[in-house]
Amino acid sequence: MRFSTLPAALLACAATRVLADGAAIVSAIDTISSATTTLNNTITAFPSNPLLALGDVLPLLTDSTALLNDINAATKTAQSSANLTTAEAFNVAIATLSLQSTVESVLDNIVSAKSKFDKLLIVSPVVLLNLKLEKQATDKFAAAVVSKVPAALQSTAESLITPIDNAFTAAIDDYE
Repeated sequence: MRFSTLPAALLACAATRVLADGAAIVSAIDTISSATTTLNNTITAFPSNPLLALGDVLPLLTDSTALLNDINAATKTAQSSANLTTAEAFNVAIATLSLQSTVESVLDNIVSAKSKFDKLLIVSPVVLLNLKLEKQATDKFAAAVVSKVPAALQSTAESLITPIDNAFTAAIDDYE
């Protein structure tokens, strides 16, 4: 490669590296919502009979781990995003409201399933650990998203996260 073409090649690489935007954050939220729904389905299908439930422990752990991975990936997306416009922030808010009801539903179902999980001695402690990890990851994701929202809308953005945070806290309290 000639030295005269090297700066042009570097500029081309830099130009193709685009920051994420509001649409990327909404897509990440949609991915989290889908993973949350999958986990919810696994939890609601978990059998009450401990002998039958043994085969359902692996899907439960797999779905929970997949959700955690999706939240962590979403955090990276939000962190690499440019600051959001008001319109993008509005779209993120709509996606967050939709996610809120999905998260509250799965957390309610996790609490309701505790008696089933308790029958298999190791499941409830693992669920508690996963809840704590998912809450921690959710907090990081929320902070990354809120930091990209226009300053005038940040308190509103934080208020959209509060019900999710409260639902996590309540579920963790029930498992502790």
